[in-house]
Amino acid sequence: MNRFKYILVFIVSMLTIAAFSQEIKFMDTKQNFGFVHEGDTVKLSYELKNIGNEPLLISNYEVACGCTVMEKVNTAILPGETYFLKVTFDTHEKYDRQDRIIKIFSNATNSPSDLRFKGVVLKPNKK
Repeated sequence: MNRFKYILVFIVSMLTIAAFSQEIKFMDTKQNFGFVHEGDTVKLSYELKNIGNEPLLISNYEVACGCTVMEKVNTAILPGETYFLKVTFDTHEKYDRQDRIIKIFSNATNSPSDLRFKGVVLKPNKK
């Protein structure tokens, strides 16, 4: 009987967590910016939706280099709400194929989330 109580408590706990949690859903986690010239600034936007039952908080992000910056999210994303993460990629001193990953940290159950973008940086235009 004691074992049954533990199982019941575990099941109720898991259902409670599932019922009151945040979950982030990205409409598209991969983008291709095509061809740009070295020195250009690439601006990207990733659409996300809070498909959970509680406010979603984006707390931080990680990138491989300082050439990629994500605009800070200063507000909670309410359940059912859509939000656009703004990302800037500076191609200064970047050449050839580029393939970058942004790791997004939040209070979502599926955190961290990975966003990816790629493209080709050509030699600068002659002036």
